[in-house]
Amino acid sequence: MHEQYALPTGTLNALEDFLDSEANEHGLDFHGAHGFLTAITVGPRGKLDTDAFAAFFEDEASSIDAGQLSALKQQLEAWQKSIHAVLYHGSRLELPCPLIADPDEPNSLSDWCVGFMEGLFLDEDRWYAGNEDDIADLTLPMVVLSDLIEDDDLQTLRRDKKLLKDMTASIPDLITELYLLFHAPANP
Repeated sequence: MHEQYALPTGTLNALEDFLDSEANEHGLDFHGAHGFLTAITVGPRGKLDTDAFAAFFEDEASSIDAGQLSALKQQLEAWQKSIHAVLYHGSRLELPCPLIADPDEPNSLSDWCVGFMEGLFLDEDRWYAGNEDDIADLTLPMVVLSDLIEDDDLQTLRRDKKLLKDMTASIPDLITELYLLFHAPANP
């Protein structure tokens, strides 16, 4: 059962403390980290490998003590494996933030979406290879809520409160669909 991959509360709390601290002031926060790990898990990469870990910390890794960096890598790998286990066993992934969007003010869900998009951008060509329209539809809420892409049409979507509410509610199901698209065996 996937409970064996559940992250101990102490580990999750330690990660949250570090990710939301001044020591990580330029990196993804706790919610963004979960979004990043989710994108790595559901997308074509599938796991937090060396390249994804390097991208997670970008230029920050050199300012982190080597022992702490090693511990963080192990904790993030465990967190990514717990996300994978939930999805692999057909459970709905719960985000670590409320599914509430505010078009005028960044919040924990928009931070999660920024992290998700950073994970997607890491392998953007592979994400869109062969399934560009499907991927564009399935990732639209994350694209809109992250507000990372300058586009008038996306801004129009952000201002439509009912549509925004519907999009945010769909994120957990879209995560499952993305996971299945990239990781379920093809039908014979």
